[in-house]
Amino acid sequence: MREGDLRAASLKRQLGLLDSLSIGLGAIIGAGIFVLIGIAAGLAGPAVLLAVLISCLSATFTALSFAELASALPKAGGVYEYGRALIHPIVGFLMGWMWVAGNIILSATASQGFGYYLSALVPVVDYKAAAAMLVIAVSVVNALGTRLSAGVNNVLVVAKTAVLLFLVGVGLWRVEFSNFTPFVPHGFTRVLEATALFYFAYIGFPRVSALAEEVKDPEKNLPKAILFALWISALIYLLVTYTAVGVSGWVKLSESKAPLETVARQLGIPWVVGVGGLLATLSVVLTSVMGQSRVFFAMARNGEIPTFLARVHERFKTPFYAVALSSVVMLVLVLTIDITGLAMSTSFLILMSHVFTNIAAFQLYRRRVEAPFKTPSRPLHCILGMSMSLLLALSVERRAQIFGAAITLAGVAWYLFYVNSVKKGLFRFLKPG
Repeated sequence: MREGDLRAASLKRQLGLLDSLSIGLGAIIGAGIFVLIGIAAGLAGPAVLLAVLISCLSATFTALSFAELASALPKAGGVYEYGRALIHPIVGFLMGWMWVAGNIILSATASQGFGYYLSALVPVVDYKAAAAMLVIAVSVVNALGTRLSAGVNNVLVVAKTAVLLFLVGVGLWRVEFSNFTPFVPHGFTRVLEATALFYFAYIGFPRVSALAEEVKDPEKNLPKAILFALWISALIYLLVTYTAVGVSGWVKLSESKAPLETVARQLGIPWVVGVGGLLATLSVVLTSVMGQSRVFFAMARNGEIPTFLARVHERFKTPFYAVALSSVVMLVLVLTIDITGLAMSTSFLILMSHVFTNIAAFQLYRRRVEAPFKTPSRPLHCILGMSMSLLLALSVERRAQIFGAAITLAGVAWYLFYVNSVKKGLFRFLKPG
C-alpha cells in the first residue's frame, strides 16, 4: 500500500441517523441489564431507580463531550483521533489502545455470555463452541459490509427492545407498591455505590463515534445518535427496573443470580430472559467488532500499527483486515480462558479513555474551536465528566486496575518501539510502498 494511498484510505458514508442510533442502542443494551438490576437492588433497595437516573446523568456529562468532539472531528477511530488531534499523538494512541482493549474484553465476555444462554436453552450445545461460532459469524457480517452489519443490528435492537418492553408490559399489571417501601433501606451512600455499578450498563454509548467516517451528515447525526441512544436506554432501564422491583421486590432480586429470570418466572414468561440474553449479547458483539476495527483502521492509517490494516475492500468498502484482527484476538480469548474474571477491566480501561476524552473536549473550549455541536454548559460538563469517569475508574476492584494498567503499559511499549522503529526503517515490509 503506497504512502499516498494510505493517506487517502477512507470509508464510505452510508449510515443514516437511525442506523447510528441503532448502533448506540445495540452497544448499550447488553446482557448487563439482566444481571446488574439484582446487584444494584441489593445495594440500594427500591432506590435502585435513583441509581439508574443518577448514573445516566453522570454518563450524560461525558456523552456531551463525545457529541462535541464527534461533530468537530468526524473521523474513524473516535477517542483515538480526539486524543491525537487535541492532546498528543501518544496520548491519542493510548486512548485508542485502552478503548479497543476494553471493548475486546467486553465483546469476548459477551460472546461467552451468548454461549451460556444458548447452552441453557439447548443443553447439547457447548458454550465455548457457540461463542466461537458467534465471533466467526459476526466477523463475516462485518466484513461483508457496513450497511449489512447495520441492518442486522437494527433488527436485533428492535427485537431485544421488544422483548424487554414485553416483560414490562406484562409486569406493570403485577406491580405491588408495597415493594417500594422503605424506599432507601440502606442509606444514600449505598445508593451512590449502586450508581457507580449501574454506570457500567451505559458505557457503550460512544461506540458509534468510532464509525464517524461512515455516518452521513456526521456533524448533526453523531451528536443526536450518541445522546438519544443514552437517554432511550436509560428510559428502558428505568421501566425494566421499576417493573422488576415492583413484581419481585428488591430482596428477592438481590438474592438471585438471574434477577430478570426470577421476574419472568413469576410472570409466567421464563423464555423472555433466554431470548433477550441471546439478542442482547449478539448485538453487543456485532457493534463491538464494528467499533474496534475502525480504531485499528485509523491507527494503521497513521502508521502506528501495521499499515495493511488500513486497506479497504474494493467491493464491500470495509476495513476487512482490521475486522479480521479484531475477530482473531476475540476468538483466541473466547477459546482459551474464562473472560468473566477480566470483565471489570473493561470498565477501568474504557473509563480511563473517557477521562482523556473529556480532557480533549476541554481542549476544544480552551482553543476556542467552534464545534458544530456545543452545549451551553461547556466547559462544565467536561470537568464533571472527567471527574466522574476518574472516580468510577478508581472504584473498580484493585485486580482490574492492575490488569488495566499492565495493558496500558504494553501500549506505551508498543508505541515507543514500533513507531520509532518504523521511522528508522526497521519494519520496511510493514510500511506503505
